[in-house]
Amino acid sequence: LPWAHSFGQTLELHAMIYFGSSLGLTSAKTLTRDMPEIKPTILVSVPTVFNKVYDGIQKMMEAEGGIKKTMFDAAIANAIKREQLLKQGKRSRWIDMQHGFFDKVVLSKVRDAFGGRLKYAFSGGAAISTEVAEFISGVGITVYEGYGLTETSPIVTANTKNARRIGSVGKPIPGVTVEIDTDLTGDPEIGEIVVHGPNVMMGYYNLPEANEEVFTPNRGFRTGDLGHVDEDGFLFIRGRIKEQYKLENGKYVVPSPIEEQLTLSGYIAQAMVYGEQRPYNVAVIVPDFEYLNKWAEEKGLDTSDIDALLAQPEVRELFTTEINRAQSSIKHYERVRAFILEDEEFTPENTMLTPSLKIKRRAVMAKLGDRINDLYDGDDPLIGRNE
Repeated sequence: LPWAHSFGQTLELHAMIYFGSSLGLTSAKTLTRDMPEIKPTILVSVPTVFNKVYDGIQKMMEAEGGIKKTMFDAAIANAIKREQLLKQGKRSRWIDMQHGFFDKVVLSKVRDAFGGRLKYAFSGGAAISTEVAEFISGVGITVYEGYGLTETSPIVTANTKNARRIGSVGKPIPGVTVEIDTDLTGDPEIGEIVVHGPNVMMGYYNLPEANEEVFTPNRGFRTGDLGHVDEDGFLFIRGRIKEQYKLENGKYVVPSPIEEQLTLSGYIAQAMVYGEQRPYNVAVIVPDFEYLNKWAEEKGLDTSDIDALLAQPEVRELFTTEINRAQSSIKHYERVRAFILEDEEFTPENTMLTPSLKIKRRAVMAKLGDRINDLYDGDDPLIGRNE
């Protein structure tokens, strides 16, 4: 994360230097290339970067294929089973024995590709996919997810060694309390996250109207994030209120969790979902061109002209299949039913991403809005229409 971002500045810069750490600087684009040289023990980043780690490992094993891929899949499945048992305070001698074998023969080799010393991954800025967190933990890298904002200095909740639940952003740190205001959503569980504590800012300087909007009468800070707290006090993030929109049928959609699922496909580098006051959701898909070109060459397709390649029926069919596979667990009304393929990557430099790698939806719509709107005007824009 850039050190202008409060999470990056607090956790990466100040905390790491305070504890005597040395720092290796890289970028989201060159992370997997640079990690063997940096040999980190801790990785602090946002879900987008962890998705790249997940994607890099998956592609590495796909390239290996054969018995190595089979053993890797078995190793991950066994590691996830082991962690689930440990959460319940149980153990299985057989699963532990398999884990010892797989860790030595398979998983340690995977960790070597990331420097061989990586033990902990700290994620913040947005909710990380449960699938990605379980996968990285399965490789032997413990994932700790937290949550906070600049206005909360910045940490509100965090998973810890003795209180960790994958998929959650942990419990409130000492002295901080979290309330869920369901008045806005009308949902019995999910609502706006409201934070109380000494970490909450005094207010925005010389902006009384903004302060009135974000503070409750008892000085709770309205985060603008949707979430819920489970029976054990763990907080789960469901997206930003301002990202939430209604479909034509009146159902609410939060696009960011859907986008996270889509980008778990090895062929999809980035995705933006849209459907405000429309009959269904559509998506802008930025392909992973390294992976796509390799697939296309194997299929005998010409990769010299990107626009022509993206228009090929075989490529459209590939992405239809990938999208439907990625969103199989998503509610029916939330599913993406049409898409465009975009050849320009979203970056902070082209103003499509924020410095913390979040999509600037207005910027994407300003550039691609006409193409997105065209998806609703065709004769049959639906994909997965027989479900």
